[in-house]
Amino acid sequence: MERLPSLNAVRYFEAAARHLSFTAAALELHVTQGAISRMVQSLEEELQVPLFTRNGRFIALTPAGQAYHEEISHALQRIAAASLQVRRGATEEALNVIVSAGFAARWLVPRLSSFQKSHPKIHINLLGNEAEELSRSHKTTVTIRYGKGPWPGYAATRLPLGSELGVVCSPALLAACGPLHGPEDLIGKPLLAYTGGVRDLWQDYFECYQLPTSELKQARQFYQLLMLAEAAVSGLGFALVPLFLLEPELQSGRLVRALSQRYESDRAHYVLYPKALEHEHKVKLFKKWLLAQAR
Repeated sequence: MERLPSLNAVRYFEAAARHLSFTAAALELHVTQGAISRMVQSLEEELQVPLFTRNGRFIALTPAGQAYHEEISHALQRIAAASLQVRRGATEEALNVIVSAGFAARWLVPRLSSFQKSHPKIHINLLGNEAEELSRSHKTTVTIRYGKGPWPGYAATRLPLGSELGVVCSPALLAACGPLHGPEDLIGKPLLAYTGGVRDLWQDYFECYQLPTSELKQARQFYQLLMLAEAAVSGLGFALVPLFLLEPELQSGRLVRALSQRYESDRAHYVLYPKALEHEHKVKLFKKWLLAQAR
């Protein structure tokens, strides 16, 4: 491994760069201003590049210093988080939950405090879908996934949440396009596709109503549901979405139902975990709580 600089020097530099002041950094770290200055100077000598420009009492980051600060800030945050996790290990049980950003923001997170109050020793880590591969090595991981399976090797329980999908758009777009009387009126219209699942939601919808799926080639694709919602609000196109997750936009009028037809998807939100974890205490507690909240 490449020889690393002093962690203390990196910490002192990070504080000075964040405050753009050696004095403020010294106050934060409870050391002298001279100690900050010496540590930063030693780091610059080791890296063989100036990190600050100095003009009397004022300092500014050089381009190299700015780039270095951005990188080491993330690294220090990860070190702090990992250290906190280790310290908590003796008194808390960790449970990783892989969940999409949209479901987490709109449904899970607003309810999570009730679980933590009931089970304060179970520490919930929320991970985005992009962290799934990384977390496979973690011994206790639960996934909340939208789909219909099968998922070999996993125990899967459907959450009793709304399965109705609806076609939504901005009021301005609907006014510009005129009223839609049926799914066939979507032909030739701009479509926004949610591709956070294995299969685009529009695909099933078009097949259900016997519409030409070739129309979907022009659809703009969004992996994150909340990005899709904002695109729809801005008038970019028509979106097919789980209605219960977009209640705030529908209630506020930022989005409207473009079609009145009800469409029940055979896909749903499931809680999944490896079958080897079926008898894991914290997994059972979290699953029981999820089902109760969903009902």
